[in-house]
Amino acid sequence: MAVFPALNEPYPIQYEERIILKNGKSVFIRPLRETDEPLILNLFDKLGLDSIYLRFLTYLKSIPEDLLFQLTHIDYSSRFALVAVIHEADQDVVIAVARYCYDPDKAVTDFAIVVRDDWQRCGLGKSLLRKLFAVGRKNGIIRFVSVIDPGNHLMKHLLRDLGYPVKYSYINGCIQAEISV
Repeated sequence: MAVFPALNEPYPIQYEERIILKNGKSVFIRPLRETDEPLILNLFDKLGLDSIYLRFLTYLKSIPEDLLFQLTHIDYSSRFALVAVIHEADQDVVIAVARYCYDPDKAVTDFAIVVRDDWQRCGLGKSLLRKLFAVGRKNGIIRFVSVIDPGNHLMKHLLRDLGYPVKYSYINGCIQAEISV
């Protein structure tokens, strides 16, 4: 059973890390900050329609304000997110986000990931999810679930490559993937 500290935990600098991807490029991984709202909006604007659909299971033209608030306000324990940052056009740019969120009503921890289209297939998603699950484990979480589109072969391949036990079930036309870490 996960035990979470009080809200408003300090920024966990210990999760910052620079990694080198399969394409040889360097990416800075760090916990998300509330001030990252503009970076999250920029990432959303650079996602293809398919990536938006596969992440949110609906087509969105923009991120509603309440959803943006929910995505950027985390407590670093029961709600945690990692971002991958590069320097592009003389500014920091988020190219990927992996997150989990514990739902006490359902006693389940959902996870999600999105990687900008031009940064997919270079090991970034795998690195982010592996690190995210490790953070969750430190916070007492050992079971994660995600609802994915049945046609999301990239996600199914990614989950298989992580090496954790994955159990799939069908729910309302989607697949629920349950991972034990």
